[in-house]
Amino acid sequence: MNYTYFIKNINKYADILAIPLFALLVYYFYNIQNKTIIEYILFSFAVTGLIFDSVFTYIFFRHQVVL
Repeated sequence: MNYTYFIKNINKYADILAIPLFALLVYYFYNIQNKTIIEYILFSFAVTGLIFDSVFTYIFFRHQVVL
């Protein structure tokens, strides 16, 4: 992997690194008792982010060309 390829796809690697952080955030909001409406909104954003990041990472690895 060369440097220009890495810079060109750095947003995809950031998405890969965000998956465990979204998972921790989902776990944190899931375990809160008596959630407020803001916590429900943040929880739904965290779940959505985890799902979309996982799908985009799957697509990235599925369509990656081996040079």
